Amino acid sequence: MSEVMSNEMAAAMSAMPPVDIEAEKAVLGAMMKSDDAVSDVIDVLRADDFYEKAHQEIFKVMVELYRKSVGIDIMTTYSALNEMKLTELVGGMTYLSKLVNDVIVASNAKFYAESVLAKSRMRALIKEADAIRGKATEPGETAEDVLDFAEQRIFEIAHRSQKRAYQDINDVFVENFKRMQELERNKGAIPGITTGFREVDKILGGLHKTDLIVLAARPGMGKTSFALNIAQHAAEAGHSVMIFSMEMPAEQLGTRILSMAASVEMEHIKNGTLSQDEWFALSEAQDSFEDLKLTVDDTSALSILEMKNKCRRLKAEKGLDLLIIDYLQLMSMGGKVENRVQEIAALTRNIKIMAKELDCAIVLLSQLSRNAEQRSDHRPQLSDLRDSGAIEQDADVVIFLKRDDYYEKEDGPAEINPNVGRTCDVHIAKHRNGSTGVCTLAWVGKYTKFGNLASSSFEPM
Repeated sequence: MSEVMSNEMAAAMSAMPPVDIEAEKAVLGAMMKSDDAVSDVIDVLRADDFYEKAHQEIFKVMVELYRKSVGIDIMTTYSALNEMKLTELVGGMTYLSKLVNDVIVASNAKFYAESVLAKSRMRALIKEADAIRGKATEPGETAEDVLDFAEQRIFEIAHRSQKRAYQDINDVFVENFKRMQELERNKGAIPGITTGFREVDKILGGLHKTDLIVLAARPGMGKTSFALNIAQHAAEAGHSVMIFSMEMPAEQLGTRILSMAASVEMEHIKNGTLSQDEWFALSEAQDSFEDLKLTVDDTSALSILEMKNKCRRLKAEKGLDLLIIDYLQLMSMGGKVENRVQEIAALTRNIKIMAKELDCAIVLLSQLSRNAEQRSDHRPQLSDLRDSGAIEQDADVVIFLKRDDYYEKEDGPAEINPNVGRTCDVHIAKHRNGSTGVCTLAWVGKYTKFGNLASSSFEPM
């Protein structure tokens, strides 16, 4: 008999979802007792993290009071609940008083909130485990599809405190004003991820998270070098950067980065004709990357699904601010596709969605058609984007590179300023949230890198 009862108790306990009711009470009591506790908790929790319905409603009311800049205490909370006819549901003034009186140390609110969040995530994991199990048993589902579904759902739980299903526009405005005040305090600072190029940053304000930046040029124009310059500058500024190189092996990529960083000629590295000073410069360059968050993946023919899964893992491990993909035409959707144009359109759409989902900026390298070469000035246009008009449609920013020396055989020797050397025009042909224009950078071929000119060079478009 006792064995039967113990089994029943064990079954009941296993059926009970993970909760910490005392922590929920402590959070709400601390919020009514301390302004500091309110700001600590609102950064961590949202209403549906609470298990008890009454606690969810009390929390919602306090968040609304906070949004309206109304001081939160037991009386203002009770009054707001009363206006919404929720006092009976939450236990009235008696329950609110108990919440406040039971709090010993209000400054521990964040600790209580983290406990509530941990239990909420455990409940969410149980729910998603059931959903994953259901999807795995559906006829016609492939293992790859189920794995993607599982990773996506678990990734969302891991980062749920940063996500909102929807937001009141007034809450959005609050964040807008906070951002504007921050920019005002830091006048002259680049609001986005720096490219390291003054004029490019001036036009774009840096690279912004959730944006898809398409970098396009003819083969051999310097797309990869430009992207690697950006990666280096962004990493040096403290950002976490990931490079997917589907054309160039990681070893070659590393050689290029070292050549750029150390200003040592690529030919000397390739031929093994390095001087003592160049060896020293390369060693110093290597040391400078030791603490940078720069990751490289040289898997060829990578599908969008594989890329997304790798990015999710990296973001969970050490964050992800900037993703560079080299290059679009080497990617595949995986599975059956009707034609290449439709596949490219699907890829760019998915990459744009990935930028928003991962909350990072994505620089996507792409080839241009030969149309630019048929024009007298060889100036690229948006219509030159190869394989699909969807690239232009999905991109937030489109950047073209054009070097006069690239066309020397056709047009004769490039005009070279002896004080500057060879240059490259950077055409910002599309900028969804700002102006477009052309700026000129120095091109140092022997180091395969770009650089700022001593004086500004910018032409509005």
